Amino acid sequence: MANTITLEEIVAKTTDLPSVPTAALAVMREADSPNGSAESVAKYILQDQALAARVLRLANSAFFGLSRKVQTVPEAVVILGMRSVKNLCMVASTYPWMTRPVKGYLLEPKAMWSHALGVGVGAQMIASKTQSVSPDLAFTAGLLHDLGKVALGIWLENKLPAMLKIAAAMEAPFDAIERKVLGYDHTDVGGYIGEAWNLPEPMILAMRYHHRPDECKPESAVVDCVHIADTISMSMGMGLGGDGLYYEFSESSLTRLGLTVDDLGLLTDEFIERFEEQSGMFEGLDN
Repeated sequence: MANTITLEEIVAKTTDLPSVPTAALAVMREADSPNGSAESVAKYILQDQALAARVLRLANSAFFGLSRKVQTVPEAVVILGMRSVKNLCMVASTYPWMTRPVKGYLLEPKAMWSHALGVGVGAQMIASKTQSVSPDLAFTAGLLHDLGKVALGIWLENKLPAMLKIAAAMEAPFDAIERKVLGYDHTDVGGYIGEAWNLPEPMILAMRYHHRPDECKPESAVVDCVHIADTISMSMGMGLGGDGLYYEFSESSLTRLGLTVDDLGLLTDEFIERFEEQSGMFEGLDN
């Protein structure tokens, strides 16, 4: 029997709900706009001094290997490009709350972040390899795909043990058990928050269908990229919580992107290399 609390009430009553700064959302839209410029992107970043400081810290990380230190945000946008800086903005603005523990899913500090970054890197890699969708869009969609867990996790702390027993007994995916117990799952919550933030439709679809890509109509390459990347990230043990591997994989996502099951192994090898390269970029954000 479904819980009496509604999805809307979950979001409304969650006092510690994450948010993305208005400036970061503005940067995302401006960088994707045909009229966007380095100057206008920098202007939006500078509206949020905390965001600007994090972006500069990331721009000067060893990952980019710049020959000299970037001193200003406009300089960072010109040197790295609008799309790279857009991704840095999303990373810088989500890192503070994605590194917190999510007790309802038994996720330790930084576990959610490790998984989110892994899916972002993986989705970006798959999008680039298949040329199916913008790699930058795939990265951001992957980074935010499990947003619903942050909100729903607060309400699952006392329910998780029983739900895991049901999942094991029924041999059912965990999102199906969430729907059985609550009437909705973390992907529904994520999609609802994505709509409230007025995120681009492909990102909302990735939040809502990354565990059930075959149900997304019309088909979405972003959803398929995130679904495959999510599976790879979980199989590598990145950010596994109490729900663990209780999720189904759709080979149809591979087919729609022109990939095969054999390609999955090759993608996993490349994913490990890319993740290790990019994860070191964020070590300084804790300071």
